[in-house]
Amino acid sequence: MTAPLKNLRVLDLGWVMVGPMSGRYLADLGADVIKVESSQRIDPLRTLGPFKDGRPGPERSLAYHFINAGKRSITLDISSKSGQQVVRALARECDIVIESFTPGVMERLGLGYETLKADNPGLIMVSTCILGQTGPAAGTSGVGTLGAAYAGVSFLIGWPDRPPTGPYSAWTDSVAPRFVVASVLAALHRRTQTGEGCYIDVSQSEAGVQFLLPAYFDYAANGHVPQRAGNAPAPLRAPSGVYRCAGEDRWVAIDASRAEHWRALAEEIGSPARDPKYATLVSRLRHREEVDAVVEAWTSTLTDHEVERTLQSMGVPAHVLCHVEDLDVDPDLASDVYLQPIEDPVVGSVRIRGATFHIEPSAPERARPAPRIGDSTDAILQEVAGMSPQDISALREAGALQ
Repeated sequence: MTAPLKNLRVLDLGWVMVGPMSGRYLADLGADVIKVESSQRIDPLRTLGPFKDGRPGPERSLAYHFINAGKRSITLDISSKSGQQVVRALARECDIVIESFTPGVMERLGLGYETLKADNPGLIMVSTCILGQTGPAAGTSGVGTLGAAYAGVSFLIGWPDRPPTGPYSAWTDSVAPRFVVASVLAALHRRTQTGEGCYIDVSQSEAGVQFLLPAYFDYAANGHVPQRAGNAPAPLRAPSGVYRCAGEDRWVAIDASRAEHWRALAEEIGSPARDPKYATLVSRLRHREEVDAVVEAWTSTLTDHEVERTLQSMGVPAHVLCHVEDLDVDPDLASDVYLQPIEDPVVGSVRIRGATFHIEPSAPERARPAPRIGDSTDAILQEVAGMSPQDISALREAGALQ
């Protein structure tokens, strides 16, 4: 069967990550995703590495390929009246519009939801920004590092005696697209039943808060404010944590809290772990530091992969803390064809992520290169907006297509 969104069209007005990553998921499901960008005000993601072979260039960013794979690109100056008219013409023929500007920008450009809906009543439009479209802080602009701070996750990551380290990179930029895509799929389902489009407002920070709910519940129920705890394990699990292995900076995560898992691990470790005072979970919690020392004394003599294979064969939850090179050769990812080759005229042959989820029984699209800047401008204007070559020439002469 064809991909589930094969007959749908998406207008992607986002840049950097949140909007474009949301569009990438929809492209993986078969949608025709049109990325609107400008050669005069380049998408910052095109300026960020890593670059293929270490050579910078707007067409050489693998981050851009990763996030915009499978799309078509049109260059537009949407600050101009002509450019805005083109956006309206495209939105009339699209099922979904995604934008990630600061609240109010689309309205000021004459491209707000009510305007686009008047042209296309079945339109589903998504706006995603740091704190949503309404509320006292709605005008806040920023990226996912700010979103992570607002959500509370930055404060909780790090060691108790050191400043917060925060999550890796612009965290909510990675989190929010999952909420965007789920909402879009729900809206499409609703549209098949009602024929109506809708407006979706996704706050990146509030998406991040969802993953901090246990901390909030603890405060709501007990008045307790969680603090940074470094590598401290879950309070009622032992042994449970990250343990050093042989080699430089190699580690394995193990959770052998359940009785049968501990018995299997203790049998493998030998006499130090067989001490009766470690026999029950309560006793292991009382002697947590000793138990962790016993486990690490064993893991440190083996490689991380040896520990993982040994424990997994016994049914004990364990996994290597993967480095990037581990993921590159991971057999599970390979069997799922997670990394797929693409051929691009600028960067050549390289592997990027394939689709991250499937909607069976249909098949997702294979990984495809990201577009070059404006590589489909004329084709999109003709096929989607119904413009003639003369119309396109006039727009180009007016400076709208740049």
